[in-house]
Amino acid sequence: MNEAINIDNIPKGGPYSHAIVSGNFIFLSGQTGQVSNAVLNFDQQFENAIGKIKKVLEAAGCTLENVVKFSVYLAYKGDFNKMNDLFGKYFPNNPPARTTLVTGFASEGVLIEIDVIASR
Repeated sequence: MNEAINIDNIPKGGPYSHAIVSGNFIFLSGQTGQVSNAVLNFDQQFENAIGKIKKVLEAAGCTLENVVKFSVYLAYKGDFNKMNDLFGKYFPNNPPARTTLVTGFASEGVLIEIDVIASR
């Protein structure tokens, strides 16, 4: 049976779970880094998104070390090198598999969205 994980202080943009635990896998919904009523740069949004991911993983009994797949969605391809540097900070050894796409976002001001799959 699948278990939904939701964190009260992480807002959602719709009717979905922050994560679903299915067997030994945890599938996280995409997390963005923007904060309402604030304009944040790319680095700040990346750090905020990772902070949200850490909270959801913690609720599932995991950490970033459990991440096996990391998917990144960028608003601008010019942020790719910054994203690589920040990614390397969190995953210096044995980084997870990763996909990076440049795309548009439904919410204005979003520069990055990240979703991950973790394994216990």
